[in-house]
Amino acid sequence: MNPWHTVLAVLINLLWGSMFIAAVIGLREFPPILFTGIRFGLLAVLLVGFLRVPRSLIAPLFRIGLVMGAGMYLTLYLSVALADNTASIAVFSKLEVPFALLLGVILLGEKMGLVRIAGVCIAMIGAAIITFDPAAFDDLPALFWMAVSCGFSAYGFIQIRRLGKIHPLTIVAWVSVVSAPILLLTSLIFESGHVDVVQSATWSGWVALVYTAVMSSVVANSGLYFLLQRYPVNLVSPFGLLSPIFAVIGGILFLDDVLTLGLILGGVLILFGVTWINLRATTSDDDASRAES
Repeated sequence: MNPWHTVLAVLINLLWGSMFIAAVIGLREFPPILFTGIRFGLLAVLLVGFLRVPRSLIAPLFRIGLVMGAGMYLTLYLSVALADNTASIAVFSKLEVPFALLLGVILLGEKMGLVRIAGVCIAMIGAAIITFDPAAFDDLPALFWMAVSCGFSAYGFIQIRRLGKIHPLTIVAWVSVVSAPILLLTSLIFESGHVDVVQSATWSGWVALVYTAVMSSVVANSGLYFLLQRYPVNLVSPFGLLSPIFAVIGGILFLDDVLTLGLILGGVLILFGVTWINLRATTSDDDASRAES
């Protein structure tokens, strides 16, 4: 990979990792449903030009919007709002990889060999270590909602795979347009004090909210699309392991997060399991390519 493109891949994951830090700052001032609704409302306005798609894609994109917006992101930000330690949920977020693999077997009939099963088991053992770490007991609700978010994410990515080639910002645009009104209405029903919240929010709260939308979704996804147009997935995807590492470092530096032995060991096992799964997927793809040629 071109050195500048390598730097870009690292920066993309820095944006995704720092999204957790920005979300913590923003959620100190906004309730989670309102935060998510405003975020998607902003994205819907910014990405309106990406909404035009063939008529046949409207229904599946609407379903993906419900799953990824009202499902995945709402539970993700609920997890962030409940967490005392950002590091644990950032590492937990990588469970979407083994979850997607398991759902692929269940929903698509994909085969999972012993090597991938081992990767899933390693990641799950890591998750269990974090969950039962005494220092993480206060974060159990946050870990639960992050696991739910990973489930929504895994299911959403399976649905996205069925769409074929489509610009990622088109998906973000549809997720935003579908979920923003639903989330804002839900916030009106279940949360209160909206006028006071908006009026009292500081500049740092608003900057954090805008950052999670513009930098994490628009800029990072655009950069990823740029790389995927030039390099195979198996060369780009391993950089994704950097995002939770950046989140952990940011949590320690800016949020006074504490690293425990259980979190370190569990995090290493989760990332190792995800790496094992990805490497096996790469090998399988290469074997399939050689077989086809």
